[in-house]
Amino acid sequence: MNKSAIPLEVRRHKLVATVRNQLRDNVLVGISGGGDSTALLLLCCAVSLQQSSTLKVVAGHINHSIRSESDAEQLMVETLCKKLGVICISKKITVSPIDGSLGAGARKGRYDALTAIATEMNLTQVAVAHHARDQLETMLMALCRGGGPRKLAGMATERELTTGVTLIRPLLHANQSELHEICKISDVTWCKDPTNSDPNTPRGKLRLEVLPKLRELWPAADRHAANASVMLKAAADALDAQAMLYEKNNSWNRKTLAVVSQEIVATLIHKAIGDKTSFETVQSIAAAITDSSTEPRVFDCGSGCVVRVSANEVCVVQP
Repeated sequence: MNKSAIPLEVRRHKLVATVRNQLRDNVLVGISGGGDSTALLLLCCAVSLQQSSTLKVVAGHINHSIRSESDAEQLMVETLCKKLGVICISKKITVSPIDGSLGAGARKGRYDALTAIATEMNLTQVAVAHHARDQLETMLMALCRGGGPRKLAGMATERELTTGVTLIRPLLHANQSELHEICKISDVTWCKDPTNSDPNTPRGKLRLEVLPKLRELWPAADRHAANASVMLKAAADALDAQAMLYEKNNSWNRKTLAVVSQEIVATLIHKAIGDKTSFETVQSIAAAITDSSTEPRVFDCGSGCVVRVSANEVCVVQP
C-alpha cells in the first residue's frame, strides 16, 4: 500500500471509522471508476494503513463492454490502483438483458463477476459504494411500485452473495458530496457514466426530475431516508420473527391464525407466496382468515399460485 497516495485528511476522515466498522475480513472493493466507488477504495486503503489494521484490500473492476468508454475506464481504474499499490482484478463480461432490461442484466453480471473474483482471491467480503441518495431512490421506487416493509426498507447493509462471500454497503449513510470531496482531496479524477442519469429509465427520471424537487422542500431527505431504512428493517425483522412462529408446509389451521394480528398473518402469507401477488390481495387473504365467514374462498395469486381459505384450513397451493 502506498501511504503517500492517501492524504492525511482522508486517513482522518470520519467515514474511515464507518467503513472499518463493517469490514470483518479482507475485502474486494467493487470499483467502476466513478466518484462513489473510487472514494470507497480510498477509504478502505485508509483503513488498511491504520497501525492496528491487518486488512488486505483488492480492487475489482467489471468491464461491461457496453459503452465506447469502457476500455478507457478500465485503464483509468488500473492506473489508479497501481498508484495506490492495490491489486486490481479486471474482468470483461458479456451482458444479456433480463426481462428486456439491459441494466438488470449488467447488475447481475457485475455481481456474479465480483463474487467469482472474491472466491478466487479467498476474500470473504465484497464492498460496494451505494450511498444515502441511492437508498432514497430505492425506497421511493419500492413505495411507488408496491412493497412490504422489507422492500420499503431499501438496500440492506449486507447480504450473502454465495457461501462464504458477503456483499457489504458501508456508505449507506454517507452523502455523495462527501465521497466526491474525498476524491478531490486525494487529487483523483473519476469518470461519469451517462447511463446513471438516463431519463429513459425509472431511476434516471427519478434522479433528474423528482429528487431535485424533493430536496428543495426537504434538503436532508437523503439522510432521513437512510435513518428510516434502519427502522423499517427492524420492523420487517420483527414481523418476520413473529411469522416464523407459525411457519409450516404452506398449510395451517385457520383457527390458529384467526387469533393472530392481520399484519403477522399477511407477512406469513407473503413469505409463503413470494412476490407473485399484490399487497391488496395479500391483505384480502389475511382479512378472510380472520373474519367469521365459513364459506370457502380461493385467491388467485398469479403464476399458478392460489391460496384456499376454508372453514378450518388455510392452504397455499404452488404450481
